[in-house]
Amino acid sequence: MNAIWEAVENAWNAILDLTAQLVTPDWGALIALLPVFVALGVAVFFAWILLRFATAGPVRRGPSRVDPPPPAGVHMPGPSLAPFMAAVGTFLTFFGLVVGGPALLLGIGALVLTLLYWGREAMRDYDHLERPETLPAVIVGEPPPGVHMPGPSFRPILASIALAVVFLGLVFGPALLVAGAIMLVVALVGWLLDAGHEYHAVAEADETGHLASRPAPRYPVGTLVTFAILLLVGTSLTVGVIPATNGDGTGGAPSGSTAPGGSAAPGGSAAPEASIPVADVTIIAQNIAFDVTEVTVPAGKPFTIAFVNNDAGVPHNVAIHSGSPAGPEVWQGEIFNGVETRVYQVPALEAGVYGFICTVHPNMAGTLTAE
Repeated sequence: MNAIWEAVENAWNAILDLTAQLVTPDWGALIALLPVFVALGVAVFFAWILLRFATAGPVRRGPSRVDPPPPAGVHMPGPSLAPFMAAVGTFLTFFGLVVGGPALLLGIGALVLTLLYWGREAMRDYDHLERPETLPAVIVGEPPPGVHMPGPSFRPILASIALAVVFLGLVFGPALLVAGAIMLVVALVGWLLDAGHEYHAVAEADETGHLASRPAPRYPVGTLVTFAILLLVGTSLTVGVIPATNGDGTGGAPSGSTAPGGSAAPGGSAAPEASIPVADVTIIAQNIAFDVTEVTVPAGKPFTIAFVNNDAGVPHNVAIHSGSPAGPEVWQGEIFNGVETRVYQVPALEAGVYGFICTVHPNMAGTLTAE
């Protein structure tokens, strides 16, 4: 009897343990299983697609499949694996951007080979096209009644320029980012106004039966000049030609970073050596670049890095990666805006070669040797 009661009690405890996992789950374990859940969802989706294709209806007539012939004068390209290969090459390229090293070269090589293969297929399809004996005459004139053709526009080019400056700002600093954002807003607002004019023109063409196309636009000299001024100001703030202002509205370095004798550092962006704290390694960031590209630190014990950010208003830091700046991250220092100096406390590193890099600006990199 006791054995039966013990078995029932064990079963009840097992049920309680199972329900406890549902009421108070281990969220960390569930989050770690998210990739598994996503993979299961993708597998179920592909299984559903295959089932739909398998039950889509008869695909054969008679003992073998009959391919429908295309109409006369029409060439249909055959099936191709190039899109799938391009997807694999793109995945390998992005994977290489994350991992770095040989994986990036492998991904780029796979993508280039895939695109070359795809281009060769397209050329073969083009060679199979039938050429007409004579080309029809090209008549340039007004569109037919009821049709309104939009005129040419510089807006896509302006938006592309602005977007390029936005991406430069994401790499080099907030000043360029703000300038690019303003340029992008100007380009998109102008594009939206042009689209509104086109919409009203189409509505007018529907009512009147015909509307002439808009004439070619004038060159956007004023907009380009505005873009050039914004780009010049953003670049000057980024490289420190125009010093950032302090809270009191004055330019130059913040209080407490003046040179000996009370004279401010030149241009308000160069910290004097006397103000740099004592540390095992000193690294200075100025004009979006490190002053050194090779440093040596003691191996097997913690050490300090005195990091001087001399770029006013620009965020920098020092991060240490294994093997090279493109390798896995080992340690990352806090990101802060200049002009400021901080001392990083770095844990012990094993003897070997590492890379150090600015997380915000990957072009700022160097080699760190622990020995």
